[in-house]
Amino acid sequence: MDLSSGLGMIWDTALIKFVPFLFVLTVIVFFHELGHFLIGRLCGIKVLAFSVGFGPELVGFNDRRGTRWKLCAIPLGGYVKFLGDENAASMPDNAAVEAMDPAERAQSFPAKSVGRRAATVVAGPVANFILAIVIFAGVAFISGRPVGDPVVSEVRAGTPAAASGILAGDRIVSLDDTKVTYFNDILEYVSTRAEVPIRVGVERAGAPLEFTVTPALVTQTDPFGNEVQTPL
Repeated sequence: MDLSSGLGMIWDTALIKFVPFLFVLTVIVFFHELGHFLIGRLCGIKVLAFSVGFGPELVGFNDRRGTRWKLCAIPLGGYVKFLGDENAASMPDNAAVEAMDPAERAQSFPAKSVGRRAATVVAGPVANFILAIVIFAGVAFISGRPVGDPVVSEVRAGTPAAASGILAGDRIVSLDDTKVTYFNDILEYVSTRAEVPIRVGVERAGAPLEFTVTPALVTQTDPFGNEVQTPL
């Protein structure tokens, strides 16, 4: 492998792994700082800057309240700078606060009550927590939960189902007086009723039928190699 090929592989690996990492980090940082920003504004604190990234500013603008929104060159974090902060780490600039006139000082972070300052600080992690809930809820909503229809695909000879007269293609609609909607409903119901007769309501070619099935305990091997007894 020559030098150019090696450098090409390194570059491709960086694009595949590092760029998505930076994107996810940027989203997390943005919502974290947005939490500080929104609650800070709600508490009457003047926001001087909202930055995604550190270092030299790449692009930015000022909103009508005087906040500088900017994207910086080093995308490894971000910050919200309030009036009264000395730097991006939110260290208080006590000398600057003392030099302010009363009206301006009232809008600074150090001048606010402990409760308002605490709410502003906590808002960042809370925003990330809410973001996580929204993302996982969205994924669950889009992907859904895999379920199967309660239709018999196969009846093995010698099983209680075969002995009772149930056939492949039958749709199970009830177990005793319990309505069946999904195939998992059958597994859950039968799992605790070994050797107990169960009235099974089915639909066959649109006609309702009822059978009595007594699940038998069958020894099976689980994915870990253990032998377990399962009602079948």
